[in-house]
Amino acid sequence: MRWELGCPACDDLLPRGLEANSLHEIKGVPSAIHGASAADWMAGIGFAARLAVRRIDTFAAGEEAHASSSMAGSGIGPWVLWCWPRQLAGEFGSPSAAGLASLGLDPSRLIIVETARAGDALNAIEESLRAQSLAVVIGIVEEAELTPARRLSLAAGETATPCLLVTHPASEPAGATATRWRVQRGGSAPHTFDPRAPGAPRFSIALERCRARPESAARSPMLLEWSDETRRFDLASIVADIPAQARGADGRAVPAAVRAY
Repeated sequence: MRWELGCPACDDLLPRGLEANSLHEIKGVPSAIHGASAADWMAGIGFAARLAVRRIDTFAAGEEAHASSSMAGSGIGPWVLWCWPRQLAGEFGSPSAAGLASLGLDPSRLIIVETARAGDALNAIEESLRAQSLAVVIGIVEEAELTPARRLSLAAGETATPCLLVTHPASEPAGATATRWRVQRGGSAPHTFDPRAPGAPRFSIALERCRARPESAARSPMLLEWSDETRRFDLASIVADIPAQARGADGRAVPAAVRAY
């Protein structure tokens, strides 16, 4: 099965979906010149975690789930590896087991690796990609220069284990990537039952690089909503945000219910 975001407007940009045998870079939007806040980082990390959920669902439902006799029919979910330097782990804090579970990432199937140095993290990610026992690897590092990025791409290609690499929002883009995403966290959607509570999380995402279809990178950013129930992205509904001049004479919203940002 194709590994996709679940949103047709985004998935149409990817002729083969997200390639499982490749390196995918995710970067937040820097809030300062040459700098970034924790919130900028977390937008990228949150997006990567949700792409990992999508990958797990694809892995479990598709041919890859049957390729391992140890998993087939056992009811045991695939393994996910999360790797980052100790410096970033200390700055952002450990992943929340309850939070990951609410997204669909089983904490008992998550391997967390903290390394002493950033270079060690890149090495650990590369070795993990070659292990042939993981559904996806999430790597979080300041940057990946061309040679390390190529090594990660080659390792991902050898085992068809994808790598989601979250890098510093203000760093230079990594090379050898199949896709590169620029992500900014938006205000949450209105809650269905409680207007005072946050609703579905929203992300403004731009596809900055698509190796399989370069022209897709010219598209404008899109505002997406993530649903914990369906475990997929969709275009954010903006019916409540349509200005008065865009409404009909009877006060109802015009038919267009979605908009790309």
